[in-house]
This record gives sequence, C-alpha cells and structure tokens, in this order.
Amino acid sequence: MQKKSDFENWLNNSTSLSSSTISKYSGAINTMSKELSNYSYIEGSLYNLTDPGEIEGKLRKYLSIPEYCEKDRRGNRMYSNALKYYIAYSKELGSVLRNN
Repeated sequence: MQKKSDFENWLNNSTSLSSSTISKYSGAINTMSKELSNYSYIEGSLYNLTDPGEIEGKLRKYLSIPEYCEKDRRGNRMYSNALKYYIAYSKELGSVLRNN
C-alpha cells in the first residue's frame, strides 16, 4: 500500500523513532482500521483519510470503545500515538499540497 509506505517514509525522515516503532505504528493504523470497521465507524482504511479533523474524529471514536481504550492503555498508547503521528503527517502533506 503506497500510503502506508509514504507514512513510514515520513516517520523515518521527520521523527527520531526507531525502525521497529515505525513498523509498529504503521501496522497499528491497519489494526485500528479493521477494529473501527467492526463498529461501522469507517469503511476501508484510515490510510484513505487525508483530512486531519476527520482522522482526529476517528481517534476519538476509537478511544470511546472501552475494549480499544484499554488495549491502547495496555500497549503504552501505541495506537493513539500512531494515529497522532498520522494526523501530523496528514497536516504536513496538506500544507505541502496547498503550497504547490
């Protein structure tokens, strides 16, 4: 998936995260996509979303589900952090597109 690869490249170039963390965060986006679709909160992948506000809304929905909120807590906030980085990536991507 190109968008996943682009996100991984952005994490590698724009953060000091380890390659292991980058891999975990990009995989977490896929996991969250599947879990949100189980509740009909999303169709397809979070990688298809580009509006930071919409992505933030999906994060709020995800964390409103008790089992996923607990999963995020147990996982040292990996899921919410992954989506926060994806929001930052989307904001930067949007800024670049507007300036071109």
